[in-house]
Amino acid sequence: MAELVGRLDAWLARNRADYYARLRPGLSHAAWLDFESQLGVKLPDAFRVLYQWRDGQGDTFDSFHGNRQWMPAEDIGRVKTLMDGMIGYDFEPGWWDPNWVPFLENGAGSYLCVDVAGPEPGRLVEFWNRDHDRPEIAPSLEWWTYKFVTSLERDRWERTKVGFECVEARDGE
Repeated sequence: MAELVGRLDAWLARNRADYYARLRPGLSHAAWLDFESQLGVKLPDAFRVLYQWRDGQGDTFDSFHGNRQWMPAEDIGRVKTLMDGMIGYDFEPGWWDPNWVPFLENGAGSYLCVDVAGPEPGRLVEFWNRDHDRPEIAPSLEWWTYKFVTSLERDRWERTKVGFECVEARDGE
């Protein structure tokens, strides 16, 4: 994961300098331990590597991937506490799982989450606030990051009216 984060860092610095400048500094080891303790779950090592590199994005509404923004640890803790607290009150069974840790958000209450204890711990699950399906979109954060970084390096990405998206593969790919 460290090698992927290095490639992501280089690509963002070179191709999205304004966005890159708004990334928050990474979490210190002590801040990471506090964050994980606050959440009450053991996060995958890939998540730790990502958040010790950068703690999400700062003062920008620009998207990180698709129409989603990268959440700082503080926001993750706030959202997870809120969502977990709604289980059994506002949420029917299966709507939200306390083993999900959101890290990308669309600003409308939907999240990309790491499932820390599901049938395949570490997989990424989409939580849609208005839809019942909870599709798995990647077997792990590391796999998702590999696909994302590889596409950034290979394809053409740009801001669209929806967010930051892959708009076309380059010739020969």
